[in-house]
Amino acid sequence: MDQDLAKKLKQTFIFSEFTDAELQSVTSLVSERLFKKGATVFHEGQPGIAFYIIKSGRVKVFKLAEDGRELILGIFGDGALFGDVPVFDGGPYPAGAATLVDTKVYSINREDFERLVTEHAETALKIIRVLGRRLRQAHGFVMDIAMKSAPQRLSSLLLKLVEEYGAQAEEGLVLDLPLTRREIAELMGVSRETAIRELSKFSRAGTIKLDGKRIIILDAAKLRLWSKA
Repeated sequence: MDQDLAKKLKQTFIFSEFTDAELQSVTSLVSERLFKKGATVFHEGQPGIAFYIIKSGRVKVFKLAEDGRELILGIFGDGALFGDVPVFDGGPYPAGAATLVDTKVYSINREDFERLVTEHAETALKIIRVLGRRLRQAHGFVMDIAMKSAPQRLSSLLLKLVEEYGAQAEEGLVLDLPLTRREIAELMGVSRETAIRELSKFSRAGTIKLDGKRIIILDAAKLRLWSKA
């Protein structure tokens, strides 16, 4: 069994409780694909024929508003699962997905996965259990965001992103993720103007340094304090 693939599978919520033998049955369903930077993995509304796990790279999941604006729902990196909703409801993809950098993914065909689950009742029960936990976590996350001010949202977002994509440099923790101000605003759930204003405030306070699309965290302790203020 491919140990790197098995590790990536085990890290996802769907396969987190699978045994080695069960993971072995899943690895036989997996194919690998490469998407260049800026490529579309799937479109919103497209039939959900497969779901994906990131082997390496970055993917954004987004929806398009009626006026054509792109609303980012999340940024995902190594080991992350995406495109999985159609696996459970049989419908189309509820959002689109595109790569931010050259990205390799593991792909699992929905029909193959459904056949596996149908033939192994114990694996289905394990997936149901972890789905319940995921719903609880999602509810808590939505409530937490709804109660936070713009500075708190930005602090929490920067801490989360730097934890996942930060790289230590001489001047501080560099957020190794090329996000525009609009994309940051969408992740915060605020207007672009609000995001720019808060970023400027953080920069003037010496908490972060803005360098084009790069954000350098100069004072993570202050961010943690602000995220709970």
